[in-house]
Amino acid sequence: MRVDNGLPLGAPSGQLTPVLALWLIGIDVDMIWNKPYCPQQNGRVEKMQDTTARWAEIHQAVDIADLQVRLQASLILQRTAYPVLRLQGKSRLSAFPGLETSRRPYAATDFNLNRVHRFMTPKLYTRKVSGSGQIGHFGQVYSVGLSLAHQWVQLRLSADGQRWQVLSDYKIVKELPAITLTQQWIQNLTVFQRTKHQT
Repeated sequence: MRVDNGLPLGAPSGQLTPVLALWLIGIDVDMIWNKPYCPQQNGRVEKMQDTTARWAEIHQAVDIADLQVRLQASLILQRTAYPVLRLQGKSRLSAFPGLETSRRPYAATDFNLNRVHRFMTPKLYTRKVSGSGQIGHFGQVYSVGLSLAHQWVQLRLSADGQRWQVLSDYKIVKELPAITLTQQWIQNLTVFQRTKHQT
């Protein structure tokens, strides 16, 4: 899935990976992020979103349910009735009838935490240690020690996905539990929710 770098699927800073993206990775959907502030990298989709917003007259929606109805009606029109020049005037559905039958049904059992771990382990996250020796990471506050106060450290996920390894000068100086990077927390979209298990 190609997406822009804004929430809920991207982050311009690159210093976090949104939980919705982690959930998609867990169900075997690869993410392709555009460069920050470069919507032209996905111009066709960006234009379609603009067109859909105008067709659905989303500014007139009275609530989220009304918005959903408007968007669904626009989708049906775009797919089943609107003629496409490059398809010799056919609608998308008449040219590609598989659009209605090739959907992959979602099943919670398709989620595989190892996919998330494989995605996360090469990443390095940079954090500045506070004066009290703490850092914030993935919704948690961790103590890394006063000896690192006011310094920059990097964090990476251990190969088994159980611990955040804290690196200073390219050496592991501490390991912290990856409390919320579990299947349950990712599937519930609560990875960044602070827990009481601060270390």
